[in-house]
Amino acid sequence: MTEVAYIGEHLLPGTIGRFLIYLSILSGLAGIYFYQNLSKKGSDHRSMLRLGRSAYLLQTFSIVGVSLALFYLIVNHCFEYAYVFKHSSTLMPAKYIISSFWAGQEGSFLLWAFFIGTFGIGAMYTARKLEGPAMIVVILAQLFLMSMVLGFNIAGFSLGSDPFQLLRLVPENMPNDFFRNPNYLSFITDGNGLNPLLENPWMVIHPPLLFMGYATAIFPFAFAFASLVQNDKRYWFKPTLPWLSLSIGLLGTGLIMGGAWAYQSLTFGGFWAWDPVENASLVPWLVQIAALHYLLLSYKRDKYYFGTYIFTFLGFIMVLYASYLTRSGVLGETSVHAFGDDGRSFQLILFTAVFTVLPAWLLFKRRKAIPSSELPSLFSREFLMMYGSIVLMLSAFQVISTTSVPVINKIFGTGLTPPSDVVGFYNTWQLPFAILITILLGVGQYISYGQNDLKMFFRQVIYPFVISLVIGIVGFFADADMSIAHVVFLICISFTILTSLGYLFRFAGGKGNTGAAITHVGFGLFLLGVLLTFANTEILSKANAGAMAGGGENIMLFKGQVKQMGKYHVCYSGSKVERDETFYQIDFLKKGADDKLYLDYSVFPSIKVNSMMGNVHNPDTRNMLRGDIYMYLTYAEDQSKRTADGFLQTDLAEVSPGDTLKAAGINILFDSLSVTPMDENATEVTITATMKTIDNTGKATFYPLTYALKGGYAESGMVNIGDKGVKLSFAGVSDQAKTIQVGIFEKQQEFIVAKIMFFPWIWIVWVGSVIMFSGITVSIWRRAVKAKQAAE
Repeated sequence: MTEVAYIGEHLLPGTIGRFLIYLSILSGLAGIYFYQNLSKKGSDHRSMLRLGRSAYLLQTFSIVGVSLALFYLIVNHCFEYAYVFKHSSTLMPAKYIISSFWAGQEGSFLLWAFFIGTFGIGAMYTARKLEGPAMIVVILAQLFLMSMVLGFNIAGFSLGSDPFQLLRLVPENMPNDFFRNPNYLSFITDGNGLNPLLENPWMVIHPPLLFMGYATAIFPFAFAFASLVQNDKRYWFKPTLPWLSLSIGLLGTGLIMGGAWAYQSLTFGGFWAWDPVENASLVPWLVQIAALHYLLLSYKRDKYYFGTYIFTFLGFIMVLYASYLTRSGVLGETSVHAFGDDGRSFQLILFTAVFTVLPAWLLFKRRKAIPSSELPSLFSREFLMMYGSIVLMLSAFQVISTTSVPVINKIFGTGLTPPSDVVGFYNTWQLPFAILITILLGVGQYISYGQNDLKMFFRQVIYPFVISLVIGIVGFFADADMSIAHVVFLICISFTILTSLGYLFRFAGGKGNTGAAITHVGFGLFLLGVLLTFANTEILSKANAGAMAGGGENIMLFKGQVKQMGKYHVCYSGSKVERDETFYQIDFLKKGADDKLYLDYSVFPSIKVNSMMGNVHNPDTRNMLRGDIYMYLTYAEDQSKRTADGFLQTDLAEVSPGDTLKAAGINILFDSLSVTPMDENATEVTITATMKTIDNTGKATFYPLTYALKGGYAESGMVNIGDKGVKLSFAGVSDQAKTIQVGIFEKQQEFIVAKIMFFPWIWIVWVGSVIMFSGITVSIWRRAVKAKQAAE
């Protein structure tokens, strides 16, 4: 059936996009068919391989075409499409218009499919003998993702939601007479735009990196699956290692960037709040790291295959489960970051179930072909890598089990409640895991596979251990509040850093794993930064907060008044409005040699105004070597309600002649109302409301308040009521007869309420992150080179 275009609608891009969605599904099914026949006896192997690759390329190019069609509609502000109207606006800067592509469910599923498709081309041409079964897995994942944007509805059954659905065809809009007007689009001048929380530069790069990590996680899964299909337990190791390392690097970088975004733009104070959506992305990363070490163990020792398969499969299964948690609506009451339920829950459950059952069935089928292995000896690298992976899995299990409380309640009808102190709960549970991991990392640098010389080991680690012990003792006495658990953690972190550095310098440029050593140094520094920063975070505004709201952690600052805050002197000096955002300048002052206060630096927290979705309070930080000053506003006046001379609107009242207003202790009587035409045709009219006050001697004073209508525009008058610090404005005319709206303005000193924190040594967190992911990059490169050499 041909769709009828209303005035101004652009139907062609949407039609092309829908056609390409169906084409991607059909070509994907064809690809599975051709690759399935690749291994059958009597089939033309070369022909089937060519057809399978062609079908996959067609599927991928169709997905790229769908993405380009949606992107075209967003960039050209085609608000007749519901997705474009909901997530974009002409007022948004170009970078946010781009990021509105993945702001909704449909766009983010497309982005995920886009990355699997493009990365999959590289995997297809490098998989060699694994290509057939591996590409079936990849294509199957693509089919599931594209079904999320299919928008197929028949007899009450729906499959996905259409990103190219017209706004007038949204079910709740169809009965509306507005959308039956063929010229309705002329009345829609702009879209809703992004949620103001998402209007941040990190929105441009953080989600794509996460989805690249999600996308590349399919390839280790696919190669492992292919090896079971072909009953070849070793061939898949070398091509899998670069993909697994790449997925860890991309997903980990995305997590760190998300933490940086939270630190710079959210007001919970820190970069990690153990939010369920954060946890859902963390768990696949932990599982993939465990899988990487198990895979290396099997690769080096030719054993422990069963655990390697399980851990590798779990890496992508956790990605799918994380997607279910964040996109099914099940976390709607426990996380502000999760999507609501839009009907995809069943598809997400099916997606996860299929990719769980298939490898489980194949593992069971091949169980006799996978050799069992004895447990490794205690003093060997095999032991450390195996149990280090198990510790990571236990850590991930603790996080995901607590995060899954809403799922457990939904399935079993229980009434379990998430922890009230989320940060304290997770930190307490995760600290023992972190200590164990650092011990295993530190010791593992100097233990080889197989038998080891105990005396040689002690000679190599004695100096790092003694230095670490001294650091822990010094830290304990230097910080009176440091707990014993944190002292132990500090010793273990220091030991990890020192042994990793020793290993790096000892084997730099040689046969040692330089990438791993760099990664371990960075990981140790990252943990050191986390310990030093968040164990010693100081709420500066708490000292002089008094009885302020927010648990006594806020400070009230009056404009132009200096207030001492511990060793700091702060002053709110003014504000500046830029578009829909107001920036507030808070000056930090220091005493000079003459005992006078001089400006040291300023911090500019802001409030972004959004009447539809609520205002956003953006923090600001002052970055210094010893730490960051972090500040956000918990209250600030609406600057649009304050006049240039400092009067603040305190009320808006509807009054009729004879009514009395009260402001600053003054009784103001609405005495009379008159209308004066300013021309013969009465096209220009002045309405005068006469207000009256009576002083203690009985003397009456009259104040004319005017409201002029000229050329279709209204001019509101304002009048001072004596010298009492009160102004009235004629705000408008009411719908009721002889009733007007009067704004009451009082002379009030401007103030803000802020929370100010100090995060010591937080730069160590970011430096450790950079070093850690630099090491992962080195590892990816070296493993990719080795995989290429092995394939030649």
